[in-house]
Amino acid sequence: MPDRRSTSLGVPTELRSASASRVGVAWWMAIVIALGLSAVGFAIDAMRGDELTLVFSVFYFAGCVAAVLAVQQRALFTAIVQPPLILFVGVPLAYQLLVPESPGGLRTRIIDLVLPLVTRFPLMLLTAAVVLVIGGIRLFLSNKRSAPARSQRPRRAATTPRRSDGPAATQPGRQPVSSTEMRTPRTSPQDSDPMR
Repeated sequence: MPDRRSTSLGVPTELRSASASRVGVAWWMAIVIALGLSAVGFAIDAMRGDELTLVFSVFYFAGCVAAVLAVQQRALFTAIVQPPLILFVGVPLAYQLLVPESPGGLRTRIIDLVLPLVTRFPLMLLTAAVVLVIGGIRLFLSNKRSAPARSQRPRRAATTPRRSDGPAATQPGRQPVSSTEMRTPRTSPQDSDPMR
């Protein structure tokens, strides 16, 4: 069951974004943010030529970072894993749309699609690392903030069952009598005198 404790500003823990005072976006909106900004970078590069340039790289990086900052706490996983997936799918698709059909055949076409992906591997690695660090910091701070809230909750007193040795033990104001005391009769010093 998700943790519905609220922060001091009233935003539930699992619904907040990187800012504790703001509600984050849903998981699908994080995908839209990252894909949308990457698509803007692709569109700018498509209008300028037939190559993905630094413009696409900047928009891709900014989209993935914005997504991990804006997403709800409970949907951080989606924002953390999406940078490599967007690049692995987006770059070959972009080059298929940008680069005209080459006469070299299927092998040349595959090389034309895979080579830009390989050259952008450092970009993907850097973006994934930055997003992972931001997500890790958010998780760490969330656990740190919720730890005092857990320790301040009132604890229930542990109830230990009392041993009942008879009706005398259950009467209020009387100390319980052990079973050995009940079995041995009490004798007075006069009863124990053998001369009498």
